[in-house]
Amino acid sequence: MTNKTSKIFTEIIDFIKSLYPGEKPVPLHAPRFTGNEKKYVVDAIDSTFVSSVGKYVDRFEEMICEITGAKYSIATVNGTCALHVALKLTGVQPGDEVITQPLSFVATANAIAHCGAKPKFLDVEREALGLDPTALKSFLQAHVRIRENSCYNKTTGNRIAACVPMHTFGHPCRIDAVADICERYNIALIEDSAESLGSLYKGKHTGTFGQFGVYSFNGNKTVTCGGGGATRD
Repeated sequence: MTNKTSKIFTEIIDFIKSLYPGEKPVPLHAPRFTGNEKKYVVDAIDSTFVSSVGKYVDRFEEMICEITGAKYSIATVNGTCALHVALKLTGVQPGDEVITQPLSFVATANAIAHCGAKPKFLDVEREALGLDPTALKSFLQAHVRIRENSCYNKTTGNRIAACVPMHTFGHPCRIDAVADICERYNIALIEDSAESLGSLYKGKHTGTFGQFGVYSFNGNKTVTCGGGGATRD
């Protein structure tokens, strides 16, 4: 880690600690409900719309678009489901390979497995802990061939259908470089932005660089609904 990167992380940690005076250690996930959350939950229960429809679901999807700049947003039962749906919509099939990173919650690989596909793990960068564009480029140059406008692993013979980088702890990976490489090799890009609602990369919100972006609203995320997820197109 460079001195500059170390300094940045120290500043981030000091800022986080300042928000939790007297708490040692600072909890990784401890949701705080200081507004109208309870009022809105009771209102939703009284309305009987507590599933996939209702004014709160509509407003929730609208706000995701407002925050991220996405054109569309669809609420799902959780982030894993959102990622599963995004993979299916990009055409991932059983037997395909999907490039992703090993440093992530198991849900990233699970969603790939739910499609009958196989995760192909590549290394992360030391600075932001996201998928390393250099590792991605090196792997593709050495191990794939293009056939009928699709990318195939020369060793396994399987189609490489998609790439799923993850923005670890809200720190954006070099997603623009990853996107350029995926476009060059005709690989669908789906961002696992479960932890990065509110994070920008070069002025653009994470989750809006690829064909799809996925967010999570589990209890340990930036904003929580107790559960839930969303995918954007």
